[in-house]
Amino acid sequence: MQQDPIPASKHLIFIGGGHAHAIALLMMAMNKPAGVRVTLISNMVQTPYSGMLPGLIAGHYSFDQVHIDLGRFCRYAGIDFIEDSVIGIDPVSRTVQCLNHPDFSYDLLSIDTGSTPDLTTIPGAAEFTTGVKPVKPLLDYWESLQNRIMQCDDLQDIHIGTVGGGASAVEVMLAMQYKLHKMLSKEQRRTSHLHFHIMCGPQQILTGHNNRVKNRYLKVLKQRNIELHTNFRVAQVKQGRVINESGGVIELDEIIWATSATGAQWPARAGLECSENGCIRVNDYLQSLSHPEIFACGDIADMVNYPRPKAGVFAVRQGAPLLRNLQAALAGQPLTRFRPQKQFLSLISTGDRYAVASRGPFSFAGDWVWRWKDRIDQKFMQRFSDLTQLPDQVPGAALKIENPDMRCGGCGAKVGHSILNRVLKQLPAPPNEIEIGLNRPDDAAVIAIPQGKLLVQSVDSFRQLVSDDFLFGQIAANHALGDIFAMGATPHSAQAIVSLPHASDEIIEQRLRHLLLGASKVFTECGIGLIGGHTSEGSELTLGFTINGLADRQQLLTKQGLQSGDRLIITKPLGTGTLFASDMRSQAQGRWISQALQHMLQSNYQASRIFTAAGAHACTDITGFGLLGHLHEMLNGSGLGARLWLEKLPAMEGALPCLRAGLFSSLHPQNRKFEHTINNLDEFSHDIATELLFDPQTAGGLLAAVSSDQADSVIAELQAAGYTTACAIGSVRQEGNDAVSLM
Repeated sequence: MQQDPIPASKHLIFIGGGHAHAIALLMMAMNKPAGVRVTLISNMVQTPYSGMLPGLIAGHYSFDQVHIDLGRFCRYAGIDFIEDSVIGIDPVSRTVQCLNHPDFSYDLLSIDTGSTPDLTTIPGAAEFTTGVKPVKPLLDYWESLQNRIMQCDDLQDIHIGTVGGGASAVEVMLAMQYKLHKMLSKEQRRTSHLHFHIMCGPQQILTGHNNRVKNRYLKVLKQRNIELHTNFRVAQVKQGRVINESGGVIELDEIIWATSATGAQWPARAGLECSENGCIRVNDYLQSLSHPEIFACGDIADMVNYPRPKAGVFAVRQGAPLLRNLQAALAGQPLTRFRPQKQFLSLISTGDRYAVASRGPFSFAGDWVWRWKDRIDQKFMQRFSDLTQLPDQVPGAALKIENPDMRCGGCGAKVGHSILNRVLKQLPAPPNEIEIGLNRPDDAAVIAIPQGKLLVQSVDSFRQLVSDDFLFGQIAANHALGDIFAMGATPHSAQAIVSLPHASDEIIEQRLRHLLLGASKVFTECGIGLIGGHTSEGSELTLGFTINGLADRQQLLTKQGLQSGDRLIITKPLGTGTLFASDMRSQAQGRWISQALQHMLQSNYQASRIFTAAGAHACTDITGFGLLGHLHEMLNGSGLGARLWLEKLPAMEGALPCLRAGLFSSLHPQNRKFEHTINNLDEFSHDIATELLFDPQTAGGLLAAVSSDQADSVIAELQAAGYTTACAIGSVRQEGNDAVSLM
């Protein structure tokens, strides 16, 4: 991960992971402007490369081969990555609104969110069809369609059709036919029950391409028995049929929509000047005509002086000029005009490993064209996957920083009073009865402990492990609450300890707001709130919490209390240590991290209540010392032993590949010092799952000892509560001398 030694004074936000943004961010990774915080907001951690999508559908490529891993790439480039959907912007306050995050403030904004087929203008289209974009729903639908066809009776006719005659409609239909025929033929089943249709307007197929290209595809469609319905302008869609303007009907079981596309609605709602199709109108600098601090590119942008088709080649070519103008705008320098080419080369596949080339009046075809296209596409994708080929980042020109003076230490390093006040006013009030807290700020918080209750306290703090401050606030809060839940206590209140990197006041305020709102989200769900804390400036972001809890003495859970015959139950999968160690080295796949975060965001609150109600004999949370280290604490001095069923250990997706690659957390070697507690580790030295025992966890699950006669019902209750990987991983035995045996 690239580090920026100069405090950030400007915030540049990219919305969307389209082709133009991908190229711009790739170039920025080599020369990131100093003093600029860069954020990418995308609703997908892996964004598809449209040129290879038909190949994925046809089965020529895997999912990973045709997707750019934005999360992994941003980690390498030192760019903050936010996985969320943008639902609006406010150009007046210069903020971005997201579905699941607080607002983001920006100095400069770039939009590359693509376009999708318009399903709103034709009655029934949104209800009964699947668009070729967004890609994820299309791929989910395609997987489901394949499963349905493979399970269907071959005597039942199935009609599949695309509405639209452009290159995407033709390529997708040919790719689907190729893959379905191949799957059925592999099982020696007939394919004649599958019928394919393309419906288009009066200009036939592939408008914008020359007649030689059209004639080649007309021949291919005829050879493949794909029925072409020309002059069929769909006016209505019903269940199992499409109806044209003249009342003509085509019966279809499956309908894919690939007509002209539109942009998102929120840019126009925000007051940006847009075309009728919802695309943002931009000048020769790729700059919004109405808002010069906003840039747009790719399919979401309409260049008013150079209208061009919505094609990936134009988006890719916009990446470099976009970055030049963003950097110039940040530095207050003149922008550079961009004039896109008039003609472009298209390489259009035919489902099998055959393709047609089209440029202006020229056309040629063959399997060699497909191999040529394949080399071009693979080379393009390799630029984003093989990060080792990127040179070390060269520091860009530093922007002027408002307060370049030396930063103070001691209490002079605190976050300013006005910033703190504005942020605290946005936090929810603590629901508990607090004597003195944020409701009545004083030198210290004061809480009244109810009679008969024990005060249970814990503190946790660590460095930032994800660039999303709002998520990090939630993870840090969940992690800190873990000790309270492990002891069967009820959380009462919390205090925060925050250290923020030097930056402009605006950036510090936004980061602090996101961190504390994220934490407050978790605390509110547990019925508590923040009652105080401390802030400071430092070289890197750290966040921690002191948690106060209350418990009845008789309900208190401790690590001691194991009984022979108990089942050891774990509530969450293992693997955060190796996954985030890999992520720091830009080696983890983005979807692995995305899925790991979902586990880390899951509270242990309900699990604690379930264990307490079941009368668990002992409990702990699995954190820094790893599963074996925390199990050792439970066994230590008891004279009992434990059997662990290695094959039952739940692992997060990607954890075992990362361990197999030797990508360990920095705490992993220290945790390995507990290996002496395993009396038969040598017998399992070949099994990579043994490394899970030493993997340190952040916001990990609970490990509890439950009597064997209740174990199954407790596991069922945990799974019903959302702990889907909860399971028994071992048992406690009478003789063992505090040792562990692997089974």
